[in-house]
Amino acid sequence: MKNYLISSLIVLLLFCLVPPNSFSAGNAAQNKEEKEYERSFFKDTLMINYFLWGGRILYVRNKDSKIFDTSLKKWGDNITNPEWNDGDSFLTNYVYHPYFGALYYQVYRDLGYKKEEAYLGTLIQSTLWEFTIEGTVEKPSLIDMVVTPGLGIPLGVFFEDINKSLSHSESTFKRTLSYIINPTKVFLSEGDFGFFNPLGGNFVIYKPFDYHEGSVEREALNSESFDENLLPIHRVGLKSLYYDIKQSKGGGSDIFYFLDVDFANSSESFGLNLSIPWAGAYDGNDKHYKVVDNGFEIGNLKLKFNKVLKKEENFFFGSSLSANLPSSEIWGDKKNRLSKLYSNSSMLKYVLNNATVITPMVYAGNKIVNFSFSSELFFNASDYSLDNEELFLVYGSNLRLFESKNRRVSFGLDLKGIDKRTERDSSFDTTAGFNFIYRNKIELKVGAVKIISGDFSKYAHNGIIADLRIPFK
Repeated sequence: MKNYLISSLIVLLLFCLVPPNSFSAGNAAQNKEEKEYERSFFKDTLMINYFLWGGRILYVRNKDSKIFDTSLKKWGDNITNPEWNDGDSFLTNYVYHPYFGALYYQVYRDLGYKKEEAYLGTLIQSTLWEFTIEGTVEKPSLIDMVVTPGLGIPLGVFFEDINKSLSHSESTFKRTLSYIINPTKVFLSEGDFGFFNPLGGNFVIYKPFDYHEGSVEREALNSESFDENLLPIHRVGLKSLYYDIKQSKGGGSDIFYFLDVDFANSSESFGLNLSIPWAGAYDGNDKHYKVVDNGFEIGNLKLKFNKVLKKEENFFFGSSLSANLPSSEIWGDKKNRLSKLYSNSSMLKYVLNNATVITPMVYAGNKIVNFSFSSELFFNASDYSLDNEELFLVYGSNLRLFESKNRRVSFGLDLKGIDKRTERDSSFDTTAGFNFIYRNKIELKVGAVKIISGDFSKYAHNGIIADLRIPFK
């Protein structure tokens, strides 16, 4: 919970920089017109629970015991034998649980439901949390089921009343306080789900829990992207990578996943990307061959600025500048899970503690083939190697092998090379990925990564990638 509060405060501080008039009357009118659709309490309740599952998977570090250590039999035994008290502290039972009960209530109210419906939704979400999310690995707690809605609903009603005055205040402190009381406002605007676009000064809208078709131009940009999605687009994505590690290097698996948000200006020539990585080990040893606890740690936050310099029907050219900031220091590598990944050259900049990595890149391509070149400059990398600074040169290309006439299905080949220039006696790392992409309102990419040569081939066997992207308006 401490880590959650730290990350929330960082988001809230960024929100304080948003000018009060960013949500223009024109945008509000347009959003109001776009929101005229029928709500479904049942559908929204299921999707809220879906997001709670996602948050649980992202946040929990000990995923082996907290998420994956279950079975249908264990789940059945748990939910048929609930207990009164699960042993949580007074702070957890009577502060955290009521606070989240208040958030459940406020989410339903923000989505436009009446108070009575929000009462019912809070009760349902509390029950689903105990019997589905936590019930898969532990017995449901009856005291939590009573306290969460019992104290959370009155607290939510109280928060709702004071939030009305705080959110419209000219005081930056009071507006910030309204987001602390109800942090879901970061993602909800008058019943719509989305994000504030700092480049366009508007709230990027995504119909709540209902996919939509993107514009022809945006779908074209989407289909021409490669590897790290170089062309700007309004979207949110979740990407995961899995590498099977050789027994001689500790065995087990390296697992990464990234929460990405992309914004663009009105002409879609300049983009901003924010990426939050999680990484960890599963059934493996660290670089000193000591057993590492299964689980995940939060890695180094990535901030990327992207400029399309030339864009025509059959050609694009651009450049980008990104920085991986040592945000993992805020959370700490408590179980040496990130340390285990130091030999993974493909993912090193996302997990290395105490290091800032600056990456300038240029790229060019068309609908068939794309090329990119970047240099990764590692600063304060002494905990990784004998040198304080490191330089990697990274080469990438993507070849589209097949695309259906309706452009919904395609196959591609990704090639990547990493030249670790400052590493003594190191060899050139190369990988190849064969990917299947399906587009229909969302984009899903799955593929296999073949490690061809270099030090990376001595470290891992092969890998798997899964990438889900949801476009916004």
